[in-house]
Amino acid sequence: MLLYHAMQEQPEHNLDSSIFIIIEQIKHGDAQDPTLRVKIAELNYKAASKAMGNSNSAAAYLYANAAIKLLPPDHWESHYDLSRNIFLVLGNAALADRHLEMATSALDEILCKGKSLNDKLDAYYLKISLLHGCQKVKEAYDTTVDVLLQLGEHVPEEVEPATAVKMVANIQAKLSKMAEEDLMSMKKMESELHYSLMRFLSYICFIAYFVKPQMLKWFACRTVELTLEHGICKYSALGLMRYASVLGGKLIHQTDESYRVGKMALKLNEQFDATDLVPCLHEVYYALIAVHVEPLQSCADMLKRGFEIGLSVGDIRTALSMVSCLIFYLLLIHLVSLVHKSLTLIYFVSPYTTEHSICFGMNLSALKKECDYQMRLKDSQSRPMIKMYMSAWHETISSLISREGSSTLSSSDDASRVKEFSETLILHGVLQHFWQGHYSRVLYLAEKSSPTSGECGNLTG
Repeated sequence: MLLYHAMQEQPEHNLDSSIFIIIEQIKHGDAQDPTLRVKIAELNYKAASKAMGNSNSAAAYLYANAAIKLLPPDHWESHYDLSRNIFLVLGNAALADRHLEMATSALDEILCKGKSLNDKLDAYYLKISLLHGCQKVKEAYDTTVDVLLQLGEHVPEEVEPATAVKMVANIQAKLSKMAEEDLMSMKKMESELHYSLMRFLSYICFIAYFVKPQMLKWFACRTVELTLEHGICKYSALGLMRYASVLGGKLIHQTDESYRVGKMALKLNEQFDATDLVPCLHEVYYALIAVHVEPLQSCADMLKRGFEIGLSVGDIRTALSMVSCLIFYLLLIHLVSLVHKSLTLIYFVSPYTTEHSICFGMNLSALKKECDYQMRLKDSQSRPMIKMYMSAWHETISSLISREGSSTLSSSDDASRVKEFSETLILHGVLQHFWQGHYSRVLYLAEKSSPTSGECGNLTG
């Protein structure tokens, strides 16, 4: 342990730069002194935190585990802050590295032993992310609502459509008068309570999309209300982006304003330099908003960039959720490059897509290889819902290559049990039958599609 004592005399910046080397040397020793073991646990925690900052979740997981083993049996009483910090970084690293049982155990430990709500908020946030990533969206939604209630924010069970539209109109009356410079120059949010509310409200928007889509407008409006009343924070960008997607939706249908607010949200995120939020922002903006205005190839490129950033910052759930949309865009780019004179297909891509969106193409075999890779990635990440979507794309691309074959997706037991997957089945049926020349079947499926569908709602008209 001479190395440890010599290290104590080093300046903090020297210690930080060589923390990994020091830990590797110390772990070969056998410290028995309880005080010394706690000091080494602190070093392992610093190493784990630095590894997570470098997007090395595997190393962070090992360092955090080593730190826990060095703590005394009564560590929650004798070293409360250190214990909470170590278990939090362990939960974060385990989640990013897909050790889901360990992540659950570490986060539940904090939720059980934490002394106050503030001490538990980070663990709650990661726990909700874990549940969301494991397709336990109802449990994730209920947990988030419970946290918001503890923070003093009551979430209604239901909101009438007319009430939601009125909320959107009230917000829009204020935002329409704001230029980008006005938003950037707003005061920073100072209240920790409002900051926490923004954090969980902006996240529940993504969960509500699957559990209670009728509540999405309420959550989006509430985040913007808090921003306008109490100032901007990093999560204001997420709230504005979700609000922008609401503006461009079927009920409101303000495409130009949706695009303007979405660009403001991206600019605001640049001001806070919040790289961890880029995947979520790209997912909403380039999949739901920009696609109506910007070239399809540009949207596909930015989705790919969001996917890569998601992997680098450990946001695997968002990264993988973007893949299905990315494959869809690349496939459409290929199709419209071959049949760009077909007004039916141009309208299918989007009623707002400009002619600039149809001047690119991609080889279907290359696209199929990309889809194969993404499916293998889904297997390794144990994400059955996303794998179902990718399987649909794999079958469609194979059908386009061979110009033959019948769909097996509609008979899938897993697919039939997932309500929100039904529109996706119709979409893929349309793509396959259109390519094979079965136009009467295309019209039948288009009429079968819900008029409010996000997947196929633009097929008829």
